[in-house]
Amino acid sequence: MAKVRLAQVLKQKKVTKYAFAKMIGAETSNVAKYFKPDYDPKLSTVAKWAKALNVSVKDLIED
Repeated sequence: MAKVRLAQVLKQKKVTKYAFAKMIGAETSNVAKYFKPDYDPKLSTVAKWAKALNVSVKDLIED
C-alpha cells in the first residue's frame, strides 16, 4: 500500500478540504475518509484527484 500525500498537496496548493470536495464533486463528509491513515484509494481515484489539482499522480503518492 502506497502512502497518499493528499494533505500535503492540498496544503501546498492552499486548497481547503471543502474546496477540494467541490473540485471533485464529492460531499465534504466523504472526503474526510481520504485523510485517514488506513485509507487505500484506487489508482483511478488518485488520478481523479491529480486531474482536479492539476498535478501528476506521482505527486500524490509517496514511495
